[in-house]
Amino acid sequence: MKRTLMTVLGLLAASSLSFAQGIDVSKLEKIGPVISLVKTEKGITLNCGDNSQVQLIVLAPDLIRVRASFAKSISARDHSWAIAKDDWTTPRWTIRETAEAIIVATDEIEVVVHRSPLLIDFRDARTHETINADEQPMAYDGKGTLAGIQFDPAAGMFVAAAKTLGFDEHFYGLGEKAARLDKRRGFFVNWNSDTPGYTEGRDPIYQTIPFYLGLQHGAAYGIFSDNSYRSYFDFGRLSQEHVWFGAEGGEMNYYFFYGPSIKKILARYADLDGRMPLTPLWALGVQ
Repeated sequence: MKRTLMTVLGLLAASSLSFAQGIDVSKLEKIGPVISLVKTEKGITLNCGDNSQVQLIVLAPDLIRVRASFAKSISARDHSWAIAKDDWTTPRWTIRETAEAIIVATDEIEVVVHRSPLLIDFRDARTHETINADEQPMAYDGKGTLAGIQFDPAAGMFVAAAKTLGFDEHFYGLGEKAARLDKRRGFFVNWNSDTPGYTEGRDPIYQTIPFYLGLQHGAAYGIFSDNSYRSYFDFGRLSQEHVWFGAEGGEMNYYFFYGPSIKKILARYADLDGRMPLTPLWALGVQ
């Protein structure tokens, strides 16, 4: 009986994964163009033509938060189960506008927001070279169904962001995965699951962390998607044009880290997400 139950659960998981792998984010409804903006002490709020809103919040010279709400204003409620530090000293930053774009710049990052369509580019403030860029506008599925997956209506909608895939770009992270170190061409589900006896390729398994590193030509960046719903990461499995990440509900809410070293990114990620306390000596006795 137990073996039969495990087999059924495994088949259901495989079926759900195969449906998820077929998600085509290019067919989702896109966020509207920028029609106005409001500047605050910590960043800017963009008002879009479809009543959506996007916030860019400058937390540190190498850390930018992107928060978006589709077809409605961003909620005043702003709570996270994952963030350890939410009180940041805002660094020096500037804003410049042109007819086509809005540029928010710190000493290390330039964030270029194209007005129509709404696309976000992250660039090195010194060299002006692109680090990471939207391949298409942030998108959502307001109907509640996508690729055969039945989403929880209470969750709201499926949300996703698609980024341009570099020719020689490689990806690392997401926590515990039964996969190769380099995640390029892989598709992954983040949903902590008890999967005893797993083999390579089985996903998801025990621990999932929606944080990944992108590395190209020796320069690295990081993206942390702060969303507790079941989430998906496609690192070029279906398309050689883009990678994407999304979730079955909640907000589009992610943090962009710039290195260019991996060590620098991980240190900043630890600032944001918290550091593990030192294990007390008494806890080491059983070792």
